[in-house]
Amino acid sequence: MIGVTSPGFESAVWGDRPRVFIPMTMQKSIAPDNDLTDRQSYWLKIIGRLHAGETTKQTNAELGPLWHSLREMEFKNLHDQSERSRQKFITTSHLTVVDGAKGFSPMREGMEMPLRILMGMVLLLVAMAAVNMASLLLVRAAGRVREFSMRYALGASTREIVRQLLMEGMLLGVGGAVLGVLLAQPMVRLLIRWLSATAQDTPFSAKLNPEILMFALGVTLAVSILFSLAPAVQFFKPNLVDALKQQSGTGSTGSLKFRRSCVALQIGFSLLLLVGAGLFIRTIQNLRSVNAGFPTDHLLKFYLSPEMAGYQGDSVAAVEQRLLEALTALPGVRGVGATNDPELAYDGASGSMDIAGYTPKPDEDVDAEVPWVSQDYFSAMGIPLAAGHSFTKADAAGGQKVSVVNEMFARKYFGSAANALGHHVSRSRRPVTDTVIVGVVRDTKHASVRDLPTPTVYRPFVQGEKPTSLTFYIRTWQTPEAASNEIRNAVQRIDGKLIVDDLRTIQDDINDTISSERMIALLATVFGALAALLAGIGLYGVLAYSTAQRTREIGIRMALGAQRFTVAKLILREVLLLSAGTVLATLPLAFLLSRTLRGQLFGVSPADPLVYAGGVLLIGMVASLAALLPARRAASIEPMQALRTE
Repeated sequence: MIGVTSPGFESAVWGDRPRVFIPMTMQKSIAPDNDLTDRQSYWLKIIGRLHAGETTKQTNAELGPLWHSLREMEFKNLHDQSERSRQKFITTSHLTVVDGAKGFSPMREGMEMPLRILMGMVLLLVAMAAVNMASLLLVRAAGRVREFSMRYALGASTREIVRQLLMEGMLLGVGGAVLGVLLAQPMVRLLIRWLSATAQDTPFSAKLNPEILMFALGVTLAVSILFSLAPAVQFFKPNLVDALKQQSGTGSTGSLKFRRSCVALQIGFSLLLLVGAGLFIRTIQNLRSVNAGFPTDHLLKFYLSPEMAGYQGDSVAAVEQRLLEALTALPGVRGVGATNDPELAYDGASGSMDIAGYTPKPDEDVDAEVPWVSQDYFSAMGIPLAAGHSFTKADAAGGQKVSVVNEMFARKYFGSAANALGHHVSRSRRPVTDTVIVGVVRDTKHASVRDLPTPTVYRPFVQGEKPTSLTFYIRTWQTPEAASNEIRNAVQRIDGKLIVDDLRTIQDDINDTISSERMIALLATVFGALAALLAGIGLYGVLAYSTAQRTREIGIRMALGAQRFTVAKLILREVLLLSAGTVLATLPLAFLLSRTLRGQLFGVSPADPLVYAGGVLLIGMVASLAALLPARRAASIEPMQALRTE
């Protein structure tokens, strides 16, 4: 080690947090798979610092000719030399220099839409909180009619009254904001820990920076003013004579209608959030139960780089073969396989192919995944054969090169699995008789459970032209914890310098590839539950207030012979009418908004009837629970006492 990076620097690629940085000149020793001399291998990310006064526009102009000359050189090595291909590869190709202040951010781009969805949900929840506070402040203001009427009578101006109400609302809002800021950091840490439960490191940060605090302050001020306006408007032009004659504060019919409108909005917002939560919960269920093409239970994986332990050349494949045999001999192990292109890990090792007897269409990309695998890879992974046979011990280095393709490759280029057997394929720019197809296996998902299968050509790693680091897969009868210790011990017995890296289950990889969906599902569920709670509180407040306002009416009804059950049913009917009307008005909007989530859903329609039925049912349950206490209170009113009520 010759140096340590400065605090805070992790990588130029957001989401990657390497612990060790190595000179590129050591690439061949550390990562022979990524060959700097292979002009068809694209794996470098280039970042540079401009001279003082240099602009990106000037840099683009200077690098443009260099880019096109390089593309001219590369074009000579392409299989398709047509004029249309030239236009696409050279003429319309551009090199664009962009601002690198934030580094490379493929992960950030992937998180953009999920975070936009969450921001929309947060705004709905904030709107609900504002509406709920406005409703509650309006109820509180109804008991202060005489107080403010007396203030007006003693000479207070409208401006002073409104300013007092706004200040009271601001104090409530700021108090809530302070509490929220205190809870924000531990809650964000908890969320990050949950999202990265399977990862050894995470690129997310729980720090609250000044921009976030200023944004929170702005939202707090805006929402506080918003929910303070309701009582302020009520006292803007008071009727002093009527108000001072009242012996107890009561609210107007208009304010009661406003509160009902507030509750209707809360019910509608709640339904929107519950539908969103339901769609994402169904998505997570579908992603976790999707058929990857092989069983994912009791399957562990780890990465091994013999080059890092000093192995070179043929000794790399030799030690990997020894490790495969040692792992296979462990008790409780059902199968062991290895590949340089791990499954369900957002990884890929694709390449352009030449296929004997197949003429590509103009501009057709004859690409396929081209992983190197061990002899028993398919049996260990549980990938069944569709035709032919798998690799055998006879497929050794120096012998006839063989490959096994998946069904998608066989159907696309040969029509069927059986027709693919015996045909020859090769990587581009190599003899087309290079490799013969000896078997066809079923399709599997590769990069993630969301992706469709891709054409794949598997090759035995012992026939590779250069050593390659492998990811090992071990299928066991044991629990992952018990098997992990035995795996580490087996590696150490072969060579103590070999490092077992990223030992985990395949299910952990799946969870990592659906982390954004898990985040949305979790937060949407929490937001939906909070929204339902807020709607229930708001509905209860309106019912309790309206029931108190109708005490004399209820007393008269009961004095004239109305049964207590009839009175309770009257309150429940009011709730059901309000809830049903709101739900019917919200459902079309929920459907339209759900269509914008289509790209984030998996295996579930934006119009899934079960999700909508579940949301409506939950709203109905919340409304019924909120109505129980006011209905019971109304049914227990004594007629004589009610008739004495002012």
